[in-house]
Amino acid sequence: MIGQAQAYGAISILNALANGMGITVSVNLKTRAIVRLFKGRGSWKISINNQQNDSKLAIMSIHQALKVAGEHPTSYHGIVETYTTIPLGVGLKSSSSSSLSIIMATLQALGKDNFDKEEVLKASVNASLKAGVSITGALDDSASCLLGGMNFTDNVNRKIILSKKLAEDLNVIIKLPLERSRRPVIDLKKVRSFHGVANSIFDSCMKGKIWSSMIMNGMLYSMLLGYESDHALTALNYGALGAGLSGTGPATAAVFYPDDKLSMAKLKAAWRSDGSEVIMTRTNNESGGFIQ
Repeated sequence: MIGQAQAYGAISILNALANGMGITVSVNLKTRAIVRLFKGRGSWKISINNQQNDSKLAIMSIHQALKVAGEHPTSYHGIVETYTTIPLGVGLKSSSSSSLSIIMATLQALGKDNFDKEEVLKASVNASLKAGVSITGALDDSASCLLGGMNFTDNVNRKIILSKKLAEDLNVIIKLPLERSRRPVIDLKKVRSFHGVANSIFDSCMKGKIWSSMIMNGMLYSMLLGYESDHALTALNYGALGAGLSGTGPATAAVFYPDDKLSMAKLKAAWRSDGSEVIMTRTNNESGGFIQ
């Protein structure tokens, strides 16, 4: 019994930590999962990019998928392999992408010909909470990783407010600074005291001011988490439509029109000058799903 599926990565327009409302945009970075199921109790062998990994998120994702299929979590054991082009743990939604791809691959391995997207999103949120990799359940992240396009969500009430395709493909440049994520030391009380600011950013984005909302969000969370905002400011000086911290960082993303090649080249060189890795990708409107 074998299944394969893929999901995408995403960048933040509004982080959901302050007010429970999140906005993300899907990008063309992918996670592919291969799940092999064997009947009966037993252990799970898990790997990420061919490296063995004791991933609680993978186990919780399998359990949630089995629950969706009406199976008991201990009815199977097996092998889970994920292969991803999404850098791990830097704010580009690698956890949501991995969880979704594993859930869908498990369903395919169980012989499912299709799946309910809402059920898969719910399963991913539950897996993320149970594994302790997300504070809000990250419905905003999961929505863009599965559905593509841009997604507005109420993470607290687990509701997708708006899901829409982007009107055009845009280029995305991502800087991966050498510093580590500051997610483990987040002061939630401090962050949530800025819920009013987050509400304003959400309202602004709902009115169509997407890239200015991305800028405001990046500035807010860079300040709250103690990151430098210079990376985003550099991108804006080179003509980016929007730029800012993604998730809880440390990745910073910048969005450009595809024909603005000179500005992108200049930013890429500037961002690399301190030894940081820089990734070039684009926005994505495709949905994740089974791989046949």
